[in-house]
Amino acid sequence: MSDIDDAIRQALSADDKRALDSFAGEQPLLAQVFGALGGPFRWLNLVGGVAGVAMFAGGAYAAWRFAQTPDPRQMLLWGGVVVLAWSGLGMTKLWFWMEMHRNVTVREIKRLELQVARLAARLPG
Repeated sequence: MSDIDDAIRQALSADDKRALDSFAGEQPLLAQVFGALGGPFRWLNLVGGVAGVAMFAGGAYAAWRFAQTPDPRQMLLWGGVVVLAWSGLGMTKLWFWMEMHRNVTVREIKRLELQVARLAARLPG
């Protein structure tokens, strides 16, 4: 910890330290996933998850069709579908990870707001 962190810790009461410790540390990955699925954009995240599953299934079907067809033109078409579907899946996953990162960032900002508000309440005058 830095000197400023130590100074902040010393200025806090026991209740404040317990509240601060409840925010300390990273949440487990599964808690972050469920946090993203329960946030204000819950419906959008659920739609993105369903779209991701659909893109994976469509890409897997297209890959199977690609492997089964003897015609080079059909192979190019099915291969293109595979690339598009799995690229969309990758973009959906990136978007979801960014949503989880946003939630972690908001959590840290809220933790800092709590620290500043409690320290400001203790300042004289």
